[in-house]
Amino acid sequence: MTNDPAGNRHRLVEVFGRDRRRLTRFVQTRLFGDAGDEAEDIVSDVVLRLFERADVLAQVEDVTAYLYRALAHAVTDLFRRRRTSPLAPAPSEEDGMEPEYADPAADPERSFAQGEQRERIGRALARLTPAERAVWVAVEIEGWSFRQLAERWDEPLGTLLSRKSRATRRLRALLAGEEI
Repeated sequence: MTNDPAGNRHRLVEVFGRDRRRLTRFVQTRLFGDAGDEAEDIVSDVVLRLFERADVLAQVEDVTAYLYRALAHAVTDLFRRRRTSPLAPAPSEEDGMEPEYADPAADPERSFAQGEQRERIGRALARLTPAERAVWVAVEIEGWSFRQLAERWDEPLGTLLSRKSRATRRLRALLAGEEI
């Protein structure tokens, strides 16, 4: 990359034009496949932010790798925002909408389905190795970062990333009904 912001923008446009579908699929897999429009929005937002800061790209050797890493971070940030965002006020009858109730017992079918899903996930987690299960639960459920875990457990960061990746692959296969 050059120090020329226009040249950097041109390189980013080239990469985006060539790899747009792959970048979108990359985000979709991290959003569990159900968010086509949301994935495109995330890709567009990340590319736009990089486009606006083309001077940063001067220090980047591999723009494609940098873009994938930025997308992974954007998805992580999205999940963190969702986890920490306050609940929106429930609509009132004056708005012409029925209020939503937080009590899951209000809908017994939904409550039953959620319980069944939790049991399936629990059975799948039980089939992981203890190390894989520990890192998956710590990151996905308890919200620990890999750096925090590496420091706390005195484990290499790469080892934790590998365990989490294997655990995620195995969980997906188990929940899809495939035997491992």
